[in-house]
Amino acid sequence: MYSIKYTKESEDNLVEIFDYIWSDNTFFAVKVLQSIKLTIDILKLFPLSWYSISEKTKMIVDTKYKYRIVYNFNWKEVLVLSIWKYKNDWF
Repeated sequence: MYSIKYTKESEDNLVEIFDYIWSDNTFFAVKVLQSIKLTIDILKLFPLSWYSISEKTKMIVDTKYKYRIVYNFNWKEVLVLSIWKYKNDWF
């Protein structure tokens, strides 16, 4: 099982997402953050299974709330690089 680490940028992304939604709906803000975290937790077991951006950089999509999560990995850990919302554009 891989460990999950976050860059400062990805932590800031989570805070920005939460704060933005929190201003409109506190309950929904918590649900979105939980969904993103659950998607990231999938990477503990299956970091190699998702869309490749480069040799070691990949992307997983939280399909429920439409967030892209970009990460790097080595044979010990997954490093979450950034998290952002996407609209209807696919690769």
